[in-house]
Amino acid sequence: MNADESSLTSTLALLEKLKSELPELLNQAQVVGRWVWLEFNVAPDPALCTKLKALGFHWNSQRKCWQHPCRQSGGGSPSDPKSVYRVVPAAEMQLNEAIPDIAARTTKDYKIVALRECPVPEDMQMCETPEMAAEYWRLHVETIPYFNADCECFAILLLNTRRRVKGHQLVSIGILDTILVNPREVFRLAVLMGGISAISLLHNHPSGDPTPSEADIKVTRDLIRAGQLLRIDVLDHVVVGAKRHCSLREMGYFAA
Repeated sequence: MNADESSLTSTLALLEKLKSELPELLNQAQVVGRWVWLEFNVAPDPALCTKLKALGFHWNSQRKCWQHPCRQSGGGSPSDPKSVYRVVPAAEMQLNEAIPDIAARTTKDYKIVALRECPVPEDMQMCETPEMAAEYWRLHVETIPYFNADCECFAILLLNTRRRVKGHQLVSIGILDTILVNPREVFRLAVLMGGISAISLLHNHPSGDPTPSEADIKVTRDLIRAGQLLRIDVLDHVVVGAKRHCSLREMGYFAA
């Protein structure tokens, strides 16, 4: 087994361990080269830090993230590794594939196929208000098999020019009070689908209190700016609690 195969083996083994011991973090992990990165919008609690250290992660103060080398050689670099290596969400790695057959694997091709059974625009659900967005969340997002009500979950609604829902995506699953939200992942499906005029952001607070945090406000403003560059409007960010919800637009956080 050469160095690359050994490094990949270590990466897959670490992700299997992460999936087993800290499954709520798997969707936040990224594989950069053979390194595994974990980024948080706010600092994780000390107990989680202890678990990460036990798995071999260390805090990189320069990159502001937790990293695991997975036998990756080489020291620090002044350039951003993400500009050099391909970045792959850990959840997309095929953790159960046969590791010894690495050299024999063939490149996989992917393509987008139009779903002819999708509803016509007249049948699509309207989503013009926070109440409609919250109702859509409870009917369609909370019923996703891998939705976890005990963790913060972030989803987007993909809307056409008439503000009808063409689809939705559960973008990220965090932990009890933290979730990683990256503009690249938020807008990826909207760009791939085409015909998406706007998106609505939604996430839950497991505590039941939908009052937005400072991190929620910052992430919202970052995504609004990203949407402006892509010409995709961010209509609202609705935080869903136990029996009520909050709209960041109605609270004035969308003002210029």
